Amino acid sequence: MDNGIYDNLDEEVYHSDEALSSTVLKELRRSPRHAYSRIQQERGKTTQSLTLGRLLHACVLEPERFKKDYAPPLDPATYPDALVSQENYKACCKTLGLPVSGTKAVLKERIQEAASDAVFWDDLLEQHAKGRELISQADFEICAGVMASVNQHSKASKVFSDGVAERSLFWDDPATGQACRARLDYYREDLGVVFDLKTTTDARLDAFQRDVFKYGYHISAAMYLEGCRQRGLKATAFAWLAIEKEPPYAIGLYMASPEMLVAGDNDFRDYLSTFAACKEANFWPSYSDDFVTIDLPPWAQNKPLLQKGA
Repeated sequence: MDNGIYDNLDEEVYHSDEALSSTVLKELRRSPRHAYSRIQQERGKTTQSLTLGRLLHACVLEPERFKKDYAPPLDPATYPDALVSQENYKACCKTLGLPVSGTKAVLKERIQEAASDAVFWDDLLEQHAKGRELISQADFEICAGVMASVNQHSKASKVFSDGVAERSLFWDDPATGQACRARLDYYREDLGVVFDLKTTTDARLDAFQRDVFKYGYHISAAMYLEGCRQRGLKATAFAWLAIEKEPPYAIGLYMASPEMLVAGDNDFRDYLSTFAACKEANFWPSYSDDFVTIDLPPWAQNKPLLQKGA
């Protein structure tokens, strides 16, 4: 992609671009080889499976697109006579005095010729979906629960309005010349804030602090804000909406501290320089090639491995 700001950019187009993303950059916390491997994985994707994360992003950030692109589940109890499985097809053929051998498609064709009023579950699903992607009952219930929680929340309900969802930024880093990209979950120009939606099993402050460090959310935040600066967008703050994906779908609202953003920016710069150097040398090392002396971790030292009497 050319450098610039893109709204409504197809997700596959964004992820297939050669520019560096924070997802790849954060793999450098393990090793350059892991980062390089992640690049190959992203470029190798031709389609993306329907994941709960994608669904929740769509229903919370872009509810109108959610209705347009995804179809709610169809209740089989509504159509008790519909033929679902190949075994159902065979049983129907047997009842109609038809041969029961062959593929599902062959059996369906026989049934249609003999009983024009037969109802097939696959046809019902196709008519119901109308080109949309079908959601499972379990995922639909989670989406409904999350949306209800967001709508009932005094502040979260007001975040995703008067802004832009899924804005993609492309720029060249001035220091390294490396092409970079970022996709903002939600951008509020009026507030100068980039919002990121994160689903989690525990949205409490201490739990989400651990998630920030474990998954490098602060590094992504720094890279996203840098992308905004490079593209001339007003953005001085970064915030997360942490939403639990199990009842009661509790929400934690967190604003990155200035200190956290400085730490994230330092890491971002270090990893970006390392990536650029590895790319220039076409050398992507992993762990040490030599034997390294290993000891018990500090917290386990001077502790008996077995309790007395064990």
